[in-house]
Amino acid sequence: MTRNTAAELAPRIDLAVTAVEGVRESYSARPVVARAVERVADVEGSLAAVEDVEGARAITVCIGVSELDDAATVAGAVAAAARGAGDDDVPASVRVRVARLVAPAS
Repeated sequence: MTRNTAAELAPRIDLAVTAVEGVRESYSARPVVARAVERVADVEGSLAAVEDVEGARAITVCIGVSELDDAATVAGAVAAAARGAGDDDVPASVRVRVARLVAPAS
């Protein structure tokens, strides 16, 4: 099976993460410099940070969850979704940052 590149995989991870029940918002997990370069070049980048390291892959995503949801459960589901977004057999470590608890609209 062909290995997906980080650039191919990141948008697929973005879609998988936003499809998880309990994810209210998604934020960029990529380094500030990468985001700044994209802003200057006026290109849209993915929110997920995907890095290939020594035969493995490191994935980082950053989400917001409702204060009514169990953040740990949502984060676990997001990690599983991010890991499953690739169709190759590359081992992946996934870091999910819960950056914000979103208050429900009143």
